[in-house]
Amino acid sequence: MKNRHPMRMCIACRNRYPQNTLIRLKQVAKEIIAFDGRGRSFYLCRGCLEDPRKIEGLSKRFGQDKEKFVLFLRMLAETDLCD
Repeated sequence: MKNRHPMRMCIACRNRYPQNTLIRLKQVAKEIIAFDGRGRSFYLCRGCLEDPRKIEGLSKRFGQDKEKFVLFLRMLAETDLCD
């Protein structure tokens, strides 16, 4: 049997990647947090974390302060909490 990896879509670029290469987040009220195993979630690819235009669009979409949102995403990308 083949060892297949689930594919998921990045909400920013709409490209599909293996699930274990994406960062998984969720929105609680007006706050974006790392996915904790409950509720609905979304995925971001690492390429979109480096694109300032994508970050600006996401911060507007979720009603986040851009500077705080960028720091949060960088912290998650560095620590790999969402893999």
